[in-house]
Amino acid sequence: MKHFFYKGNQNVLSNVTDYEKTIEFIKKDLSKILDTRNLSFLIGSGCSLGPNGIPTMKQLADNLFEPSDDLNILLRDKVFEAKHIKILEQFKINYKNEPFRSNLETFLGTLYSYSFYLEKLKEAREDSFNQDLADLNEIILKTKQYILFECLNEKNKGKDDNIVETYRQFYRKLSLRDSNLQKPNVFTTNYDLFSERAMDNLGISYTNGFSGFIERFFNPSIFNYALAEQMDISSLKWSVIDSFIYLFKIHGSVNWVEKDSNNKLFSIQELQDVDFEKLKKEANYMIYPSPLKQNASLGSPYADLFREFQKRITQKQSTLVTMGFSFGDEHINNIIYQALTIPSFRLVIFSDLGFYSNGQYEITRKNIEKLKNLNDPRIWIIGSNYEGDNIMGEIKNAGEKELHFFQTIANDLFPDFTQDKIEEANKNLIEQIIRAKVGGND
Repeated sequence: MKHFFYKGNQNVLSNVTDYEKTIEFIKKDLSKILDTRNLSFLIGSGCSLGPNGIPTMKQLADNLFEPSDDLNILLRDKVFEAKHIKILEQFKINYKNEPFRSNLETFLGTLYSYSFYLEKLKEAREDSFNQDLADLNEIILKTKQYILFECLNEKNKGKDDNIVETYRQFYRKLSLRDSNLQKPNVFTTNYDLFSERAMDNLGISYTNGFSGFIERFFNPSIFNYALAEQMDISSLKWSVIDSFIYLFKIHGSVNWVEKDSNNKLFSIQELQDVDFEKLKKEANYMIYPSPLKQNASLGSPYADLFREFQKRITQKQSTLVTMGFSFGDEHINNIIYQALTIPSFRLVIFSDLGFYSNGQYEITRKNIEKLKNLNDPRIWIIGSNYEGDNIMGEIKNAGEKELHFFQTIANDLFPDFTQDKIEEANKNLIEQIIRAKVGGND
């Protein structure tokens, strides 16, 4: 395994071989850049991997198309059966080949396009295409429900504490950042609820764009609010509380559904108590991925979420840290590229770049490699390249310490601001004692 820390296209770890020294070296540099006034994070699907976590897109496709004999019993009725494969063959959709074989986004996008085409033929030629359209929609529904079940991670219910704990470590450290700085923004492409579970467990207050208590509906104006506490009961002085996070789920969430409401401007509702059986009965649950995301992002709530993403990372003195994100989403990439035109913007990427096999190096993260080749010192790329078979970002050995794994970032690389908080509390206590003594002398 070969670790790297590129600043521009220079690997500043080239002469550092000891792992502990590598960790300390990176942590020292990160602690400086994370003091940026406007700090944002982009969490991708790689952060929810691991034992009892949510599978990669490739693993999802493998299980859906050609389930193995040892497939989890809870998934067996949710993957494709012989009749579904027959429908795909009827439409000449070769699921065994790329791009479908390892990418359900492309697969679903093709199905949606085909369905739209058949809808138009049906309108023009009455009922001639009813059965074809019904068959195709059955495949779409089956795929959506399968993805929903996997993203809810119900097959690992009660066993995914290791993933939640990593998210807890991340948010715990983030919440202890200097209170004089802007509250951090966390953007995620994930549909899962690991972020919400972690912050709820820690008692961290956050806003995710929804307002209300019994019925929570999307309200983008919430992103302009902050939670404050009264500093002095005898005055009107207020201060934003220390532990507060802005959470943006820019691709939606497993617990978002579309519901009409006469007294709400937006029809997106966040459900609090969710499970697969309940959600699959909803007309429109908002979790399915497809290449149509770029077009879908033009409508609410996605337009509002992407507007916030663009606005917050293009402010002056902004830093964006990406974790578990492969730069495979062009609509997100374009916003990041736009931010790079601002001289004060910094980009920190945690990712692998490729792998070594038989002495040969193969690049797998081509968009990230392009960013490295810009030789821009504002772009930092931190990670590890595998030596051996290409595992496409999947965890080969849970005991390994790849720098770009979320567990390594949260536990080892991310600076812990606890000591700063203790020192600040001690300083405030000393100042209060001094003021009390001075007041007593008077």
